[in-house]
Amino acid sequence: MKTLVNIFDPDEPLAAYLFLKQYYEEGDRLLFIATRENRQLLGRYAALFNLPDEQIEFISFKRDEDSYIYERISRKLQSHLSPQAVYWVNLAGGTRYLALAVQHVFSQFDARLFYVQSRENLIVRSPFDDRADLSRDAVDTIRYRMTMAEYFRLHGLSHDLNKGSHQPTHSEKDTIRVFDCFKARRLPYRAFEALELLRLHYRGTRRAQSIRDITFGKGRPFTDEETAAKRPPVRKAVPGLPVLLNALGFVPQEPDMLQPSEIDFLTGGWFEEYVYYTLLRLVSPQQIAIGVRIARPGMQHNNELDVVFIKANTLFVVECKTGVASDHMFNEIVYKASALKESFLGPSCHSYIFTLKQDYDHKLHDVAAMMGITLCPKGTLVSPELMGKVAEQMHRISNEMD
Repeated sequence: MKTLVNIFDPDEPLAAYLFLKQYYEEGDRLLFIATRENRQLLGRYAALFNLPDEQIEFISFKRDEDSYIYERISRKLQSHLSPQAVYWVNLAGGTRYLALAVQHVFSQFDARLFYVQSRENLIVRSPFDDRADLSRDAVDTIRYRMTMAEYFRLHGLSHDLNKGSHQPTHSEKDTIRVFDCFKARRLPYRAFEALELLRLHYRGTRRAQSIRDITFGKGRPFTDEETAAKRPPVRKAVPGLPVLLNALGFVPQEPDMLQPSEIDFLTGGWFEEYVYYTLLRLVSPQQIAIGVRIARPGMQHNNELDVVFIKANTLFVVECKTGVASDHMFNEIVYKASALKESFLGPSCHSYIFTLKQDYDHKLHDVAAMMGITLCPKGTLVSPELMGKVAEQMHRISNEMD
């Protein structure tokens, strides 16, 4: 029986979590070292392991007083440790100053010292002493693979993965057919006009709509307030809808009707599903989903992830945009993706933007890159060779071992 020790870092909880998943055995104790300000977060984190309170211990420091004074750190740690205990210590996490103090104190108790490199899915086992003998180091591959639900919980986020399927509503063949229409620019102007009207006035509807009603607009204009009060509201007509359906080769599930999911598919959902199938085929993630909503408990605002997948404990989020009307709109998309990564998903998340907009002069690429976002414009999406390079990059980032 041993005690697994972690320096708790709320901004990057992955290293501690994977360390415990790698080495925890029944009967082991957990010891967390943290600032007092993080104690509440730490309790929720420890609860992920469903262990009784007597198996979990905390050593906390005041952020502005104890945690930056080496002598106080050392003295407090020594007062809590037992010469009879067996300690396995993960030095990843917290400030470098705190990690040095932890290394110094636990070395006196003959502890085994580790350093988790979560981005490489590796754990280094080393004496961490002054002897420059690298042959004594050993490296363990992290075997554990977390789910997206675990990743979100680890970062203090709620999610709706257990609500709905978050899977495509149409076949890959259907999405490829629509993509090819955009790729070859086969859509006539009336079809593009219909797409915009359908997006503005019908996307998000909860009921099936008659194609005839959508095409001509439901009902007639109101003549006075009394009539308006008795009749349902008039929706905008989409006269080019039959042209759009014909150009895309789209066959509704029910003749002369469009289901809510079909309207969503036509107005952009097809692109998310196309990206889903492409990544599933090229990257082979452990888990992938469409339209996942995440939120911070206690906050009203939530965020929807167009396509999200996890591979070898690395989270990838892809924002999917069929069109971007202006540079200003693109900047807003980039800022949103960057803020989502920094404020919610942490440094182990990698963000991409897939769009059908062209980027001839690479200006959009440069804007995205400055914010830590990878852009895949139309020129990349239509090229099997370039998409293969994107997939290779994702494989390298995840460090999935064969």
